[in-house]
Amino acid sequence: MKLRGEILRKGTHIAALIVPIMFITLDRITALWIVSVGAVVAITIDLLRIYNRGFRKFIYRFIGDVYRRWEVNRLGGSSYILVAAALSLFLFDENIAALVMTYIILGDTAAVFVGTLWGRHKIYKHRNSDGSVRQKTVEGTFAFFIISIIGAFFISGIPILWKIIGAALATLVELGSFFIDDNFSVPIIVGVVLQLGIYGHFIAPI
Repeated sequence: MKLRGEILRKGTHIAALIVPIMFITLDRITALWIVSVGAVVAITIDLLRIYNRGFRKFIYRFIGDVYRRWEVNRLGGSSYILVAAALSLFLFDENIAALVMTYIILGDTAAVFVGTLWGRHKIYKHRNSDGSVRQKTVEGTFAFFIISIIGAFFISGIPILWKIIGAALATLVELGSFFIDDNFSVPIIVGVVLQLGIYGHFIAPI
């Protein structure tokens, strides 16, 4: 059941690749409107799931496996990743926004499956406040880094060295995201570093 839930969850995660694709194919304002509306919808669904018993029972009947144990009373990954996408496109160059979203979408998916199926060497095991356990393995972390680099080569307009630096930083941020959802922390922290490192300033507000 755990693996089935992760397959469903990461299936929706992979579908989120439409976000970086939009960032590099649509004009910035249109793409920002789309992800912002998506973020509002996702947050609304999560709030209804958390605070409305009837809606919660309905959602969990069909896609309950998608939610992890610690998300029962908090926002789900889709809300965090869409909010991060909107902020990334608002603050960063379009190519950087697409890159950091690619890191978390592909890297996190690879890390979960490699770590679950072949992870043998634990880096740490962290118990959340609700009693659930979160652990990281060397194999999963390495998969995050490698797949992030591979995904980065499909994004143009950014020097190769910065793509590698970004992948390494994304891996470290994901590894250390204990209290902030990594769907949010990875794009924002890595995006800030790349934006300032490459351009020296954030983009002008829309």
